[in-house]
Amino acid sequence: MNRSGENEVLRRTTRITLAGLILNVLLSGFKLAGGILSSSHALVADGVHSLSDCVTDVAILVGAKYWTKPSDANHPHGHARIETIISGFIGVFIILTGLYIAWRSFGAIMNPAENPPGWPAFAVAVTAVITKGILSRWTLRTSRKLKSPALAANAMHQRSDAISSIPVAVVVLAARIKHSLVVMDGIGGVFVSIFILKLGINVFRSALWQLSDTAAPTEIIEELRRIALSVDGVADVHDLRTRYQGDGIQADMHIVVDGRMPLGEAFSILKKVERDLYMIGPGVVDVMVRLEPD
Repeated sequence: MNRSGENEVLRRTTRITLAGLILNVLLSGFKLAGGILSSSHALVADGVHSLSDCVTDVAILVGAKYWTKPSDANHPHGHARIETIISGFIGVFIILTGLYIAWRSFGAIMNPAENPPGWPAFAVAVTAVITKGILSRWTLRTSRKLKSPALAANAMHQRSDAISSIPVAVVVLAARIKHSLVVMDGIGGVFVSIFILKLGINVFRSALWQLSDTAAPTEIIEELRRIALSVDGVADVHDLRTRYQGDGIQADMHIVVDGRMPLGEAFSILKKVERDLYMIGPGVVDVMVRLEPD
């Protein structure tokens, strides 16, 4: 990626994340205030969830300045893995948030409130569903364009915040309709925590697999082999290895060429293989090709 491309990635990442941070600060404030004033444990728990979004937004704003940097002497393969580390941090933070919400919600089940949550809690929950749903789609669309796992993880966190507000709205409405259903406020918080925990585990597991040098899927490996074999002069491909470098793929392979051809011609074939893998290979960001004579 050239310097202008890196600046564009940083600019777009900062813009979408900063917008999310501002919205999360406002939403978490409204949720916490509404939950406390309306005596809704579920809405307070949801407010803590929105507050956790602020932490991950800050992590991305700081981390993006580093993972978009070009390769240097200390990081010859680039800084993409910093983004994977940030994704893992987001996953861990989501898990911790889910555990906290579960703990608070079980307390609300054991000691339900005497009065049902007020209507402001319902209004805040519905507003959160709409606004965080829009923000999640915007972030996810941007993450796909930039091929950013950290933004994708943050989009999932935002989506979880939107979805977690749905049971909050439902239990508040049920408790207002029938007072005996006030215990559902705590039950709704438990369902929110289960959803958040599942999301956090998925995000953390994906980042862990990338950091542990997991190979690309079989279909991608076979596609890289096909691209190399399609170059005239390549007789065979073996020792093809892949691993993730951030959200991209790093590949190295041995190509077999006619041992009687001039070295310059063999080297031209090698460069053609590398160029095609960069241009056509799905998600390829780094390639190392070695020559072997037939």
